[in-house]
Amino acid sequence: MSHAKREQGGVFGSRATRGGTRVRDGRCGLDGPPTNGAAAGEVRAYPGDMNSKPTEIAREGLEAWRKGDFETIEEILDPNVEWRWFEPGQWDCHGRDDVIRTLRERYDQGFARGELEFRDGGEQAVIVVSHPSEIGGPDWPSETATVMQFRNERVVAMQDYRTEAEAIAAVEQR
Repeated sequence: MSHAKREQGGVFGSRATRGGTRVRDGRCGLDGPPTNGAAAGEVRAYPGDMNSKPTEIAREGLEAWRKGDFETIEEILDPNVEWRWFEPGQWDCHGRDDVIRTLRERYDQGFARGELEFRDGGEQAVIVVSHPSEIGGPDWPSETATVMQFRNERVVAMQDYRTEAEAIAAVEQR
């Protein structure tokens, strides 16, 4: 039996593969090493606040995740949110409950720690960049990115990319 190796993932880590084939564990989302580092600054912006911006909402959601505050995350996610991996398939999450279930699992595994970088993703979008290799070592990707798209101040879609450059290119094509 071959050993599991890691394949690049989005903001929340990486996915396990076995012999180059993705290993399905029955859940959407990402596996990855726990991360550490400075937590994002606390920003209090909730859906419905007239002055909220996507970056503030993204920071609020990720800060809530670090604290295990899943009620705040539920407020920020649209009920029909989609979280897509690099390629369409079994790793994709469909709906808030599916995303929350995966985020809870990743929180329990220690993934909620780590420094994240926020980039402008254009109107109603944010690019969130992470650096898993800083924690997991050279077997981990040096960088991953997730584009979070917003509508009515809620996250409606998250798309994972292997690098920040891929995420930026995708945003520029919109």
